[in-house]
Amino acid sequence: MATAEEQHVLVELENMIISPVVKEENGGDSRKKNSTMIRRTHGISATSGLINFICGMIGPGCFSLAVSFKQAGLWAGFALVFIIGFLSLYSMHKIVCCSQYLAKINGDQSLDYGDMAEAALSNSYKWVQKHAKLAKIIVNTCLLAFQIGVITVFMVFATEHVIEVYEYIADAPIPISKSWMIVIYFIPQLALNFIGHMKLITILCLFGNVIIFAAIILITKELVAEPWYPVTSLNTVTGIEGISLAAGALIYSFEGQAMVLPLENSLKHPVDMNGFTGVLSTSMNLVTILYAFLGFFGYIKFGPSVQGSLTLNLPNSLLSVSIKALLVLKIFFGCAIQLFVIVQMLLPTVRSRISDERKTLQKCVPYFLRASLMLVALALALIVPNLMQIIPLVGITSGLLISLIIPSFLDCMVFLPVFKKEGDMFKFYTKLISNSILFVLGWMFLASGLYSSIDDIIYNNV
Repeated sequence: MATAEEQHVLVELENMIISPVVKEENGGDSRKKNSTMIRRTHGISATSGLINFICGMIGPGCFSLAVSFKQAGLWAGFALVFIIGFLSLYSMHKIVCCSQYLAKINGDQSLDYGDMAEAALSNSYKWVQKHAKLAKIIVNTCLLAFQIGVITVFMVFATEHVIEVYEYIADAPIPISKSWMIVIYFIPQLALNFIGHMKLITILCLFGNVIIFAAIILITKELVAEPWYPVTSLNTVTGIEGISLAAGALIYSFEGQAMVLPLENSLKHPVDMNGFTGVLSTSMNLVTILYAFLGFFGYIKFGPSVQGSLTLNLPNSLLSVSIKALLVLKIFFGCAIQLFVIVQMLLPTVRSRISDERKTLQKCVPYFLRASLMLVALALALIVPNLMQIIPLVGITSGLLISLIIPSFLDCMVFLPVFKKEGDMFKFYTKLISNSILFVLGWMFLASGLYSSIDDIIYNNV
């Protein structure tokens, strides 16, 4: 998965100026009338938004896709890529449409995921309006859990690549266990994460996208230039447990819901986000094709021996080891950004519970938060120090909630009252039925996927 919050942090750091609400000639407030055509004085173009979104979506998670094909089976995995890709795109459109409609009726031009959830319930049925704050808390909690999961994946990913680099340089196996390597890696990572000013780190990490694309080029060369396993010798379809694990890993890779609204808020013309040829559809279609390519050819190239990341299957040479070392550096800075976003989310709430007179404690709070969150991620990494297990676990839990279950619920809360008020019962029942199906399927996938992930972690049998 991409480091989705990198784009969000840059947008905040640039302090983008949004044009004020236009007033009617008679002096009345025309926010509701004009908010459908939001204009931003310093917004980015659709082309820039497309590039930003693709760079945000394509991250280290794309190298784990071949494992999904191994877990689900070759053709089941191939179908799953497009199914999960379509559902992710569909849910992202729901989030954008909800946000833009709420902007239209409230005149608010900038909503993040949590704010949008609160606004959705505040403008919905009376019986749910009192739960608006709770909706924001639930969404932010899911985002928090997902970001901690991403940090955990980053730590395991970086450690496995550090081991590969060490063994190439030393020409000998590493003398300590992977768990101890995770702890050793954790120390400098924690030190970096204590830095509160993230602009330089963000810029360095965004340059790291060049490293990601270099790794993709190197892997592509390896996939098309070497012999493949016969397709008939590979599993076509495995079983429900394997498919559930594969779905979890794919949801993790496709998870970009946290990035959608910050990107939409940064566009000069937010309408460019929508439509079949809009920023969202175009970028997701390109990403889905790339994911299908890497997953399909990665599995038929390495077969049963495919590892948690295709980069780990590359033969150790000076070039491939250099790419692995640079990927570790990319992850090193990316982890700091992921943590920065979580801390910024939690800091106001934690500080509000501490008296202003306790100034020393107020200053120490960000450091306590960073250390506590990193220790949680470290504990998860030590419990599940395997990319093939931790990625599906993160994707099928918080990732599924963010990307499928919550958008379906919010879409109903925003538009069902509108369609009923307008008397358009066809749209009312169409949206109710489609969202209900996705909502139920989401919980079924979460239950089966969580069971399969826990079973795989305990018995390692998939």
